[in-house]
Amino acid sequence: MKKPNFLVAGVAKCGTTSLFFYLEQHPEICIPKKETFYFIADRYKNPSTKEEGRRDPSRIIFDSIQYDSLYENCTEKSIGEISTCYAYFHKEAIPRIKEKLGDPRILIIIRQPVERLISGYKHFLRMDREHLTLQEALNEEKKRAADRWDFMWQYRGVGFYADAIEAYQKSFSHVKVILQEDLTNKPDECLREIFQFIGVDDSFAPDTSIKYNISDPQSNNKWFKYIFSNKKLKAILKPITNKLFSVKTKRKIKHSFRKPNQNEMFKPSAQLQNELLDIYIEDINRTEKLIQRDLSHWKTKK
Repeated sequence: MKKPNFLVAGVAKCGTTSLFFYLEQHPEICIPKKETFYFIADRYKNPSTKEEGRRDPSRIIFDSIQYDSLYENCTEKSIGEISTCYAYFHKEAIPRIKEKLGDPRILIIIRQPVERLISGYKHFLRMDREHLTLQEALNEEKKRAADRWDFMWQYRGVGFYADAIEAYQKSFSHVKVILQEDLTNKPDECLREIFQFIGVDDSFAPDTSIKYNISDPQSNNKWFKYIFSNKKLKAILKPITNKLFSVKTKRKIKHSFRKPNQNEMFKPSAQLQNELLDIYIEDINRTEKLIQRDLSHWKTKK
């Protein structure tokens, strides 16, 4: 039975989408679905009653037969899954991963935690699924968790990495942690290391010109609003673009139009950012030791 021999275990809003689109270009890699949530699927059997905080159940693989069928046509040397949730839910995910996959190679991608938190918040602003200020949303985290909102609304909690990294390092033979800043600033070098880690040709150079799934609201991006947010225009263009372009090409075009939003209204105050950083300092210190990387630049206050 074919099954993944490598797994990206998270973290959300740290570049997992870009990583997926870069890795899937490699001719020796098969990733038929970005994330399945299979190893924590039990959490989604009793979803939140709040539609706003509910993950689309059609994206979740609950059944082992369905999970196995994803990979049955993979003929490539390296087979993988890229997830945003298996680090946050590492206590549940790890024993299930070991039972199903044995000892796959584990990749974890992390990001300066306050930046990650802000990106997570702006992600839901862009999707019109967050209607509170950041401070209000932080105050609501415990209540949202109790109401079974999806884990990505735990803006603070997702940014603690050390426990998950340590647990994966203790549970699997090969664990590699990469930084989102490396994937962004030196993608060729970062991907070459990843290719070496999972055992595929490291001379392959994927197209890394596009940063996928930018979180920033596109309210100031006139072209994006006109082309991709205009329902009437989308209805006209969709049948035409479906004939002219593949799914991958359409996806690439759409993401290329997304741009960072410099509007100050989406940025929390320096005081709030510094208060948030204070809660992460100990975890950053532990993470430094676990991954043997200098993260002093993550600790700089505004």
